[in-house]
Amino acid sequence: MILSKSIQRSWQVIHVEGQIDSKTVTTLRDFIDSELQDGLSVALDLSAVPFMSSAGLRTLLILHRRTQEMGVALTLVGIAPEIAETMKVTGFYDYFTIHPDLNSLPDA
Repeated sequence: MILSKSIQRSWQVIHVEGQIDSKTVTTLRDFIDSELQDGLSVALDLSAVPFMSSAGLRTLLILHRRTQEMGVALTLVGIAPEIAETMKVTGFYDYFTIHPDLNSLPDA
């Protein structure tokens, strides 16, 4: 898994490359814990994530709760169709704002 962060149009964008599963989810959680900034909305760029396990879905909910506590917006970007389908079936999809790509992010 490769993780990085950038600031784009008032969004802190967390870029994730690789699978999110039980082997990598701790790395993602630690990165999020260390990199999130107060006061900036969060975009989680998943466009390079081909697979997400239930551990990854739980991490999305943790991030959702954390951004609510911070009082900032959270959006998921570039979700693979297979991941989106799993999220819809499990009800996770309804918790998130989703954009197809980073260019479609509104001004935060």
